[in-house]
Amino acid sequence: MKYSLKQKPVTLLALLTITTTLSACGGSNNTSSNNTAPVEKRTTNLGEIFTNKRELSLYTFHDDEPSISNCNGDCATKWPPLLANDDAQAEGRFSIITRADNSKQWALDKRPLYTWFKDEKPGDTTGEEIKSDWYVAQVAPISKVHTKVTSNGVENNTTVLTDTARKALYTFSKDINKPGGSACNDTCADKWPPLLANTDATSDGAGKDYTLITRDDKTKQWAYKGMPLYRWINDAAIGDTTGEGIKNVWFVAQPIPVSKFNTPEEGLTLTDTDHHSLYVLDNETTSNLICKGGCLTAWPPLYAKGNTTTRGDYTAFTNSEGKTQWAYKGQPLYRWKDDNKAGDTNGQGLAHPSGATWITAKP
Repeated sequence: MKYSLKQKPVTLLALLTITTTLSACGGSNNTSSNNTAPVEKRTTNLGEIFTNKRELSLYTFHDDEPSISNCNGDCATKWPPLLANDDAQAEGRFSIITRADNSKQWALDKRPLYTWFKDEKPGDTTGEEIKSDWYVAQVAPISKVHTKVTSNGVENNTTVLTDTARKALYTFSKDINKPGGSACNDTCADKWPPLLANTDATSDGAGKDYTLITRDDKTKQWAYKGMPLYRWINDAAIGDTTGEGIKNVWFVAQPIPVSKFNTPEEGLTLTDTDHHSLYVLDNETTSNLICKGGCLTAWPPLYAKGNTTTRGDYTAFTNSEGKTQWAYKGQPLYRWKDDNKAGDTNGQGLAHPSGATWITAKP
């Protein structure tokens, strides 16, 4: 079998135990006296990520180039680099780069690593998506970029999942009919190269959202929330999403519980990750809530995890229950209790007692 993009199967690094404890998290103290990567893994609201030895989150910078840091001066004061000793040894996904001041810095998949000066305790991820440039370093071989995605002729600002080279990742709607496998093989896989993993790879430690599926040719492929991940051969640059909407079955993968599906009755709609349609009330906003009380039983909100980060046009707000809920372009998102399978839009056009109308959420 051939794929049109050069593949580098990826697996999770078996991290070595480090016995040296760091005395501080910023500046030149963000280093280790050991010659192996001073990192740990931790589960956070953003999934399983890498941290320094003080368990403070590690980040990558959009403006960095492979093995080159462009964060110096004031930037490095706010984003202290994860420094390495002169005798440090690269291993697995972790490598060592030389900074502009000739100091050494650890990198993950050739992306220099930093902490954020406002993270105060283990598990803090307050640096995520600052200026749409900074993202936590994930244990799974996945990164993120903030970019523009055009769906149905409408341009949206959003964050998408990428491979470690920051090429956009996609999901294939037809894969819902093949749980645990991929419906894109042979010539399809030449155009949409799967995000492969080594044959001995496991998803242990990658976080519950990232799993492995087995393809028809017995190779392993990474999946996000159960949906296999692919690249598109015509995406040339970081931030390209030219595969979005092709044949109404290919859509960018996003780090939020939202997908898209071409429904029989309403066409392309936003869905949850199980491809159940999402709805909005036509005149409800996050500052003017209409669906409250019993309405939330019939129309379950699309809940967000606590401390969820805004992702472009997707925002998180506190609803009438005091819980965190997702909204799209300022309108709260819901499901309809009588939609039973992917593509159902039985809630379309139903009336709310206030006189507002339920409509499918369109990308």
